[in-house]
Amino acid sequence: MLAPHHPRQEVVHTQDQPPRTARFYELMLAGRLLRSRRSLHLSLVTAMSVAGIALGVAALIVVLAVNTGFQVAFQDRILATYPHLVIMRRGVDLREWRDVQDKLRHVPGVRVVAPATYDDMMLSAAGGRAGAIVRGVPAATISGLPEGAVVAGKLDTQGEMPILQQQKGQLRIVSGIASARHVLAVGADFAKPFAILPPGNGSAALVVFDADGCGQKPVETNQDPGIYLLEPSGTDPLRRSHQMPCAIAASWEVLGGQYVVRWQSGGAQREQTVELHEGETLALILQESQAFAVLPPTEPLSPAVAAVAPVPLDRQPLKVTLPDGVEQTVTDPQWLGFAGELPAMALGEGLAKRLQVKVGDEVRAVSPLRGMDSGDAGQAAAQSASGRFRVATIIRTGFFDHDQRLALCDFAAAQRFLGRGDLARWVEVRVDDPILAAERADAFRAALEPTEIGELLSDAKMLHERLVSLEADDISGMAIRAPTNTVAVVDNWVSAFRAARQMRPRNGSAWRVIDWQEMNRNIFDAARMQKIAMSLFPFIIVLVAALNVVGTQAVVVHERAREIAIIRAMGGTRRSVAAIFLVQGLAVGLMGTALGLAVGGLACLLLDAVGYPLDPQVYLISRLPVLIEASTFVIAGVAATVLAFAAAWWSAQRAASRAPVEALRRLD
Repeated sequence: MLAPHHPRQEVVHTQDQPPRTARFYELMLAGRLLRSRRSLHLSLVTAMSVAGIALGVAALIVVLAVNTGFQVAFQDRILATYPHLVIMRRGVDLREWRDVQDKLRHVPGVRVVAPATYDDMMLSAAGGRAGAIVRGVPAATISGLPEGAVVAGKLDTQGEMPILQQQKGQLRIVSGIASARHVLAVGADFAKPFAILPPGNGSAALVVFDADGCGQKPVETNQDPGIYLLEPSGTDPLRRSHQMPCAIAASWEVLGGQYVVRWQSGGAQREQTVELHEGETLALILQESQAFAVLPPTEPLSPAVAAVAPVPLDRQPLKVTLPDGVEQTVTDPQWLGFAGELPAMALGEGLAKRLQVKVGDEVRAVSPLRGMDSGDAGQAAAQSASGRFRVATIIRTGFFDHDQRLALCDFAAAQRFLGRGDLARWVEVRVDDPILAAERADAFRAALEPTEIGELLSDAKMLHERLVSLEADDISGMAIRAPTNTVAVVDNWVSAFRAARQMRPRNGSAWRVIDWQEMNRNIFDAARMQKIAMSLFPFIIVLVAALNVVGTQAVVVHERAREIAIIRAMGGTRRSVAAIFLVQGLAVGLMGTALGLAVGGLACLLLDAVGYPLDPQVYLISRLPVLIEASTFVIAGVAATVLAFAAAWWSAQRAASRAPVEALRRLD
């Protein structure tokens, strides 16, 4: 029996789809094209194509590294010198900056919260005068400047507080600031100073210091006690502030007269009647159920004098040694004066050169917004003394324009000089991640603007007492009585909500939150546009070099027309011919890209090592910044490769479209 016949299976390949095993000869022929030495002209054109792509890639890497360096240098200098966020109330200065500061500290991610003033002033010295922007910030903010920012001198970490040394029953005051007034709450193992500022014009001031908790670890409590200021004849509080242990709880400015201070201690309500006089500041220290009143000095003190009022909280005699060596025994609060030093000021390097001053010299400040029209001669003298400052530090922020105008002084010294009372222009915040500072704006607004229900519930007890009192008495003959049913209660709450909503500004927020990028938008916008514009020219170089690949491919196709015709005549497909020239063109592009990456990296390293100098008046910084990042090489390499591939693909398609018969007819 014959075996069944199986017909021979023939493998048929279409013209446009050669077998995968045939790809090897395409790569081999492409390599032959690259290594060919038959035509010197062809080798020169290929070399120029590689050099053109390499030059464009290297230029693109250098431009991107320099522009990125500019952006990072600006960012680092701004973040080191300026706050990450500035929070202010729209249209007015902050009187309640302590409450704002306390609320912002509880926002997650917040590192530092500090009040600040910001004013244009004229500074003058023996060598000249210049306009300046004077920022009043706490001493801790000044001492928090980066290490390289200090050009000369030493940062003042004490600020307005007198330098103290304390032993049991003894207190030694080492130094103090001229015209500054400090009350010292002295306990068994602590001495807590707080500044006393003159009030604004036509008013009296009251400073309340909560001495509870001093010298102890802070204790968390769920209660929200408050300190209230009331008129003797009324039960509605004029002012309210939170109780903050071992800190200034409130600083209020009101008209002169008698007032009642009410606070809670030991679960009971306490009261103290105080007499406030226009142009004077009364300090009240609260300790449990007691209140220590520190009256203003009976006689005006000289502007050159610093004064302290020690308050022994245990009522035991306290021996105080002043800087001049004089010893006094204090039992009741009294003001002790001694020769003080001028308040310290930190000047920008450019501003110091304009004023021709050095560390230790004296400068005078003049502000057009200074409250100098007070009728109190002693207050005017104190403000006059505060207009003199001692140059303690010369700093360099890295920005030429800022260094030409920037001056920093202690917050209390700026407040005293401006004469506006206990006000802040805004509150400055530094956060853990400054890059995301702008995204935290809503969280800060929410912390400062709780919902209406939260605000009303915090005062529910006070409202309850008020309603109870209305049951017995009418107000000014009006028939207003406490609600007696549920509907009336709901009516009252609805009215309160409506009033709270009407008091809010139309834009939905009374607070403005400005992040560091918005504050320096002009600088970052200019740097961003410069990066785009400067990167465009190297990109054009790469594009021209990629187009040169097209020219190179055209020359190769012309030179290799006979070989192309023979390959097609022997059965080569259009796809095979296109693959040969695509590989050859892409290889030229990859060689140029690799060479450009190497040359660009070496050029960046050389520029960074040499440190090319710049004119700070034009570029804001004095040295060319170069930042080498992996993303820079990736962007340049990908851009060059894509352009080279596009040019090689287009040339390969043109080579594959040539008819082999036409090329064979032109053979010599």
